[in-house]
Amino acid sequence: MSVVDCHVLFGCRSLVISGVALLLLLNGCAATDETITELRPATPQSLAGFWEVDYSRSDNLNEQLSTIARRVQREAARLARAAEDVRPFVASALPNSNELVTLARLTEVITEPTLLEIYQDDSRVRIKRDNSFALDCAVSHGTTGFSQTVDVVGAQRCGWDADQLLFELQLFEGLEVSHRFSVSQSRDTLLMTTVVATGSSAYPFRFNQYFTRYDPGELGYRCERTLTRGTVCTTQKESP
Repeated sequence: MSVVDCHVLFGCRSLVISGVALLLLLNGCAATDETITELRPATPQSLAGFWEVDYSRSDNLNEQLSTIARRVQREAARLARAAEDVRPFVASALPNSNELVTLARLTEVITEPTLLEIYQDDSRVRIKRDNSFALDCAVSHGTTGFSQTVDVVGAQRCGWDADQLLFELQLFEGLEVSHRFSVSQSRDTLLMTTVVATGSSAYPFRFNQYFTRYDPGELGYRCERTLTRGTVCTTQKESP
């Protein structure tokens, strides 16, 4: 069993996965009929509008990775002490450095979009994300139901969990991805919580991103944040 070294993790090369590699991963998925969570009675909220990420309030993936690495190190040390003392203990499988880096790569790609365009009516919520596929939920069962589909990507479902919109995806070998959207009472802040996990690991990546409303007609700056380059901003210009 290997112990994760934070210095090794942060000395690695760029963690950006190529689109080809990600597609190969998705196309190899097998569907499952299991559900991830039980939904609470729905109280739909309006999420419609244009949103841009607020980096000052959002989580930092480097810090998330470092925190999980320290947790793994502490647990490994605890197990080592218990083994030396010949004491009975219950041990869950600890991820190695490669597994943590893989989850970090996936989380980086999945949370890369910085702009959201949300369309919503009584029967549908569609979340368009820049440089990524849209999240589409048909609430055809009414406000208390959820939609579930099974295809080559895996088992997907979405619906209202109380006042939060939930998207869940189960991929092959137990990989699970979920997005949970909630809006503030003032309707000017949107929180997207993304969880990337495997069924065999007790160390999921949980990533919070805050979004604020913006006017797509205004000029401004376009920023992105990565594990290796930090926050990089460029001028965003209107198309002719």
